Amino acid sequence: MKRKIFIPILLLLLLVSCATIQEQWNKLTPDEKARIVINDLQTQLSNLWETGKTYVDANPQYQEKWKKEIVPIFDSANKNLKVAITLSKVNQITPDVVYQNIQPAINSIIIMLVQIGAIKG
Repeated sequence: MKRKIFIPILLLLLLVSCATIQEQWNKLTPDEKARIVINDLQTQLSNLWETGKTYVDANPQYQEKWKKEIVPIFDSANKNLKVAITLSKVNQITPDVVYQNIQPAINSIIIMLVQIGAIKG
C-alpha cells in the first residue's frame, strides 16, 4: 500500500525538480550557459585523459599511438577550450559555438580510445 502512494509522489517530485532546473537554465545568459558547457567538456576531457593514460600505461603496445595520434587531439581540444574560456569571460560565446568547436575533438578521442580498447564502444 505504501508503495502505491510513494511512487506517484516520487514521480511528482522528479517532474517538479526537472521543471525547476529547466527554468534556471532558461534564466541564464548565453555566456553563462557556455561556461557550464565548457566546465562539462573540461570534465569529459579530464576523465578521458585519465582513462586513456591509465590504459596505455597498462598496455604499452599502444604507447606510440597514444603519443602520436591521441595526445595531439587532446592538445587541440584543450586549445579550443582555452579560446572558449577567454571568449566566455568577455561574453562573446554561446553553448552552440562551444559544442561545435570542442565536441568533434572529444568524439575523435572517444573513437581512438575505443579502437585501442581503453573504453567500450
